[in-house]
Amino acid sequence: MARLPNFFIAGAAKSGTTSLFYYVQQHPDVYMSRVKEPHYFCSPEFPDRFEGPGDQGFQDNTTRTQEDYMRLFDGVQNESVVGEASVYYLTFPQAAARIHKFNPDAKIALVLRNPVQRAFSAYMHTIRDGRETLSFEEALEQEATRREQNYQPLWWYKEAGLYAQSIEAYMSVFGRDQLKIFLYEDLEHADQVVRELFSFLNLRDDVSINTSLRYNQSGKPKSRLMYEFFAKPNAVKEVIKPLLPKDFRRKLGQRAKNMTLAKDKPSAKAERMLARYFRDDILRLQDLLHRDLSGWLS
Repeated sequence: MARLPNFFIAGAAKSGTTSLFYYVQQHPDVYMSRVKEPHYFCSPEFPDRFEGPGDQGFQDNTTRTQEDYMRLFDGVQNESVVGEASVYYLTFPQAAARIHKFNPDAKIALVLRNPVQRAFSAYMHTIRDGRETLSFEEALEQEATRREQNYQPLWWYKEAGLYAQSIEAYMSVFGRDQLKIFLYEDLEHADQVVRELFSFLNLRDDVSINTSLRYNQSGKPKSRLMYEFFAKPNAVKEVIKPLLPKDFRRKLGQRAKNMTLAKDKPSAKAERMLARYFRDDILRLQDLLHRDLSGWLS
């Protein structure tokens, strides 16, 4: 029988959680779920079906029964840390109590990003994947309507950046000792973040971890054809697939995808509007974390 998961990377979306997932997975005493982002503990909040453009992939990965969820950990052997990463465990604070009921000894890691930057990164993610057709400003105006139409939380560019209520929920349910909260800026020193996380998880740190690659980056494809060649299955990749180890293929493909993406930034008007929208939540979060977030306010 699969071991009970005892470690959760709980968000936020577009804040470096995919990179953290692949970094910690390299430790020999860690087993991370076969499917990243099963979202089992917030699935009761989900509609029966998500209806946004391209939401089917997210729908297919969502795990809704405990039996299916536990199958994700069938490969566990002697690893002391068994975990998964689901970014919307932060978006839906109800997940905290469900995780605690499932395993009250679980440890939770979170990465929080300046919500203005996070919102635009989520927007550029949907642009990258050819799903978003509106300008950033238009998409922000349509967010509430899209939510009513059962678009998945990736499209909630503003709302998914409101962190304080969920952080309060996790602190209340688990206490601070079972939480490790990083800021996106901390990942500029990814080696240090990984070492801190290993200490938090009571893992030995004499392990070489490759943190040179950033995963799941957002951006506008310089060439749609080139991006989709590296991002989607095709005949050429199927021929090469048996010749290269899985981890090497993933890293090579991610590096190639990153090279095809161009960075962009929101308009000054959109930035000002979002800064006003998030200000009170950032101040509340700053008090909770005891960290200086003045850079987010400017």
